[in-house]
Amino acid sequence: MEFLSTLYFFILGTIIGSFLNVVIYRYNSGTSPLKGRSQCFACGKTLHWYELIPLVSFLVQRARCRGCSVRLSWQYPLVEVLSGLIFVAVFALEKTLFESIYLVVIFSILLVIAVYDMRHQIIPDGLVAMLAILSIAWFLWVF
Repeated sequence: MEFLSTLYFFILGTIIGSFLNVVIYRYNSGTSPLKGRSQCFACGKTLHWYELIPLVSFLVQRARCRGCSVRLSWQYPLVEVLSGLIFVAVFALEKTLFESIYLVVIFSILLVIAVYDMRHQIIPDGLVAMLAILSIAWFLWVF
């Protein structure tokens, strides 16, 4: 049973990691991470659902776009794997559900900040503000 829960949290984490990649790519670009379909950055081809399965699609497509064969960044599977591992680690701590969700959100924001900083050499104020607000909220909730 422990293996299944670990697998569940890893898969859930990779799905969230896939969304975090969208946030990283679209942050400060003028497009919402919640609207619009995913596209190839080189040719603009709209991606089908089966081209968006975390980790699997990257491996099956051999790290290339199915439309134009441009190489895809290794950032995508790395963020998905790291997010999956974060989910497994946090939920293995056996905290309350509320604490676990809080930690996953905090670590997800930190992951977005780290990757965004590596790509653009800047830490966005909006993400830092989000961390600050969540930290203050947690402090007020606990104390």
